[in-house]
Amino acid sequence: MANKAMSISLGSSRRRKRGEMLFPFDSFCQPGYPAPLGSGGGGAFRDNVRALLGLAHLEAGAQGETRCWSFQLELHRHPPTVVRLFVVEEEVAVSPHRQCHLCRHIGWGRHLICSKRFHFCCPRGSPWWNPTACTTGSTRRPEKASSKAASSRGHLLHGVVHLNGFGHLVSVHGFEGGSDFVSGQQIMDLWDRICSTLHVRTVSVVDTARKAHMDLRLLLGVAYGDTWFGRWGYRFGRPSYGVALQSYQQSLHALQTIPLCVLAAHLACSSQELPLVVSKYQAMSGHKLLNLGDLVRFMLELRARLPATSVAAMDYRGIMSEASCRWSARRVDMAARAVVDALRRHHQQAQQRWVTRQEVRDAARAYIGDTGLLDFVLKSLGNHVVGSHVVRRAMNPVTKVLEYCLEDVSSVLPPGTHGKTMTARVRFQLTRAQLMRDLAHLYRHLIKGDPNTTTTLTGGTSSAIAVAVRMVLDTKHFVKDYHQGFATIDDGGMGHVHINLCCTLLVRNGGPELPAVPYEMVTVPAHATVGELKREAQRLFREMYLGLRTFTAESVVGAGQDASPVLGVIDVGSAVVVEGRVGDDDDDRQQQQQAEAVVVPLSEGGGDGDKVVDCECGADDDDGERMACCDICEAWQHTRCAGIKDAEDVPHVFLCSRCDNDVLTLAPLNC
Repeated sequence: MANKAMSISLGSSRRRKRGEMLFPFDSFCQPGYPAPLGSGGGGAFRDNVRALLGLAHLEAGAQGETRCWSFQLELHRHPPTVVRLFVVEEEVAVSPHRQCHLCRHIGWGRHLICSKRFHFCCPRGSPWWNPTACTTGSTRRPEKASSKAASSRGHLLHGVVHLNGFGHLVSVHGFEGGSDFVSGQQIMDLWDRICSTLHVRTVSVVDTARKAHMDLRLLLGVAYGDTWFGRWGYRFGRPSYGVALQSYQQSLHALQTIPLCVLAAHLACSSQELPLVVSKYQAMSGHKLLNLGDLVRFMLELRARLPATSVAAMDYRGIMSEASCRWSARRVDMAARAVVDALRRHHQQAQQRWVTRQEVRDAARAYIGDTGLLDFVLKSLGNHVVGSHVVRRAMNPVTKVLEYCLEDVSSVLPPGTHGKTMTARVRFQLTRAQLMRDLAHLYRHLIKGDPNTTTTLTGGTSSAIAVAVRMVLDTKHFVKDYHQGFATIDDGGMGHVHINLCCTLLVRNGGPELPAVPYEMVTVPAHATVGELKREAQRLFREMYLGLRTFTAESVVGAGQDASPVLGVIDVGSAVVVEGRVGDDDDDRQQQQQAEAVVVPLSEGGGDGDKVVDCECGADDDDGERMACCDICEAWQHTRCAGIKDAEDVPHVFLCSRCDNDVLTLAPLNC
């Protein structure tokens, strides 16, 4: 019954519903828009998300304990393009997966389980949503499960934020991930604005982004020393396979600084194509490429400057060699430049990109009297470079008339060349598709290394590259800390002044120690007493965390009597510790037993609280990679470290290396 109650249809409609607001995509959740959020601009996530949802449309399909809201985000006005952002509020207490494995994999396994989770989704097409299958609780492989969830349900964006402000970016899919009209960068910009405006604390992501079968964290790491998510401030979060931050940074630096002169000597002996690729882009570069990082960075930046069209443009001087050309090079050059000048003037005056052939001919006739020469140039000039422009020619599909336009390529050509040198002509003839093929070949055979090919490096250089590449690829967990503070005094208007205090709990039960409780912002009136602060903190923490539903606040450490005014005994901006207990007497014990039926495990890692990770790579906690459990000591270790290539190959009786050696050293039994 719970599963059925938690299923929500997110079928998106292009038609706006009556009374539903339309928000600009690019400005949604910018500071102050669609409304000022938080107390004095510094409210907690739990308050800000409620204020934002007050402007959303409540979906009629919400049932049971789960509610869903939606926003219409206008991406383009002409043609009308709308992206729907859904926000789903998940009640964790009724979820079959109360724990968030993404929290454990990023190192937040000791956090108390929050009572609510908020899912932010931008679906594609007509997807469906089922929080019971959410990757925060049901998967051991977050990167694979998130990809499956996004592809099968059409999520262009899926982010999860717990009520205490800790969140996870589960999936982002742009054009290459199936989006028809919004890029991955636009989606990430939207997500980053949402997190910043709502005052999310920290967000994690498992980076498995790929482009053309290349791992972006490796490709961009070699080029820039950073990941794709690094553009938005995501940094090293926690290690996988025991790879520490220092090892990760040293591996990136080692790959970036491999000298091309060293590579050339090895490549000449083992490959014919790779030296050509390296020399081609070295010749195209306007400066000396010294190492592998320079080469990959130049190729990526060149790709961004190349025109999107796959039609190669040739230098216009090539038309002089045609058999039908009976004019001198000087006269052909004058006619070509007259055509370009006519197109440029027409565009500046009429603000019209495409111009008919007749209009171009009439404008150029004022400078070129030979109509035969002019007709020859107009016939031959399509897709040719003249100076810093390409003359494009196409037939209008409606009027069936030839039309011309100019395409500025000054950013592609080296300064001062304007298509005059062979290097410039070769560079511009290169297409994005050709460049990506060269980059993929370089990545597959040199950077990542393919054991099935014979073009990889040999000797110590190959081994060093392989080790560095493995460490970079093993680093997947990244986090962004938004460093959101809060205003200490908030003037709520009409003279109602409130103060914000940073508060945590000290639970004294005499029983099992509760997981650590993060600091939370508690807001009370400026004239509040210590007793009122204590009761407000009790209410807040009870509502936020399942494990604190029976928490009773007893005192504020160092604050004196309950009747004392807060401002008299507590400094504004200081941290406050509220001391208390979780249900102790008979009535509270009964409530606690009822709560534990839902709450246990109390923390995000509580379900695996007895799980011991002891792997040869140095890992001492679950990092989301595949593991196997030793049948003797019950310690977990990575299947890869144990030499198990496929999870299906795990033997029925698995022994770690330590227990295996102990068994071998046992004395034989004498029967």
